[in-house]
Amino acid sequence: MAVTNGYCTLAELKTYIGLTGSGNDTKLEDCINSASREIDAYTGRFFYQTSSENRFVQPKNADYIFTPDISTPSGLVVKLDTTDDGSYDKTLTIDTDFITMPLNAGNQVGGVEFQPITEIQILKNRSSERFDPTIPKNVRITAQFGFSAVPKAIKQATFLQATRLFKRKDSPFAIYGNPETGTGELFSKFDPDGLKLISKYKKRTL
Repeated sequence: MAVTNGYCTLAELKTYIGLTGSGNDTKLEDCINSASREIDAYTGRFFYQTSSENRFVQPKNADYIFTPDISTPSGLVVKLDTTDDGSYDKTLTIDTDFITMPLNAGNQVGGVEFQPITEIQILKNRSSERFDPTIPKNVRITAQFGFSAVPKAIKQATFLQATRLFKRKDSPFAIYGNPETGTGELFSKFDPDGLKLISKYKKRTL
């Protein structure tokens, strides 16, 4: 299986583990894919960048919306369905009708590397446009979603968890040690050092 939207490459993981040859490549690719999706599930977001696609939002108020992670403002298009007929007849203009938040998205913001856009705010003093909470799917966002690049902490956590999964074959009962010296559970949870690395990337929900 090839690596699909993984947070490290096969070559990088082999270098990290110190493996040569190709005999374990398929297993390692499976481990990268599994570790990457575990990170997605824990954080509630993903760290690769999609191609341009549409996402829909129903606002909770007229002034701002929370968005899925938008990786870059380049190519961002925000349209409103003002008549509730699915026509998306109104196009909003960035820095005239709205701004994106956080400011300086794409950089290191609040300890999050490559911080994506997570909010769109209407510029009430510049624009007469408003979101309409009464219309389902009032807002259509066309953009690239996710993160523009894999943060270093996410890559390091992928190394740790993928290695943990790969080494699972050496401990079929998921424990280490022996009855004389004591045993401990090793493989049933996400790597604790990996969790520390990715904890600040966990998406906050209201």
